[in-house]
Parts: sequence; structure tokens; C-alpha cells
Amino acid sequence: MNEGQKKEKCSVCEQKQENGIHICDIYICESCEREIVNSDVTDEFYRYYLQKLRKLKHMLLNIS
Repeated sequence: MNEGQKKEKCSVCEQKQENGIHICDIYICESCEREIVNSDVTDEFYRYYLQKLRKLKHMLLNIS
């Protein structure tokens, strides 16, 4: 881990990771971001990702 970098809890996998992205106040680790981007609508995890990211959707709607 780089100095000054801390682990954060991913909103998708709920594991503490040090690399990822923030969208509003939602943190998504690199691994989950990659899985989401590469998932297909027929993938069994697609609905899982949608459900986990529902929190992001609600945050974005509150900002608008």
C-alpha cells in the first residue's frame, strides 16, 4: 500500500481494498469495476451488480 493511501470498503464486494474509483460517495474497487464493465446482461452476476449499484442510482437522483 502506498503511503497515505488507505483501504476502503467496496460497495459491491464489501471487501476493504486500496485501489478503486469513487462515484459520488460510492467506492468501487478495481476488481469489481473490471467485472462490472466486462459483464454481459446474460451473466448471472449482472443482476447482482445492478442491485449493489442501486445505491449509486439513488445518490445521483438526489443530486439532480
